Amino acid sequence: MPSIEVKDADGNLLQTYEIFTDNSITGHGSLITSEHLFKMAKLNAIDDGLISEDLAHELTFSLVD
Repeated sequence: MPSIEVKDADGNLLQTYEIFTDNSITGHGSLITSEHLFKMAKLNAIDDGLISEDLAHELTFSLVD
């Protein structure tokens, strides 16, 4: 399960999310890319109230082990 660090525009760590993926839901041969994971993390940050939707474009994301 991948972990995604979410940072604000100043590089401050806001949150680390573990994203659970299940290819059986999306079907055989579906590929979940880092872009999909980053979008999920962005939506989580908005839902958690860490950032407003209009400022979410300023977030940066990275995969961590």
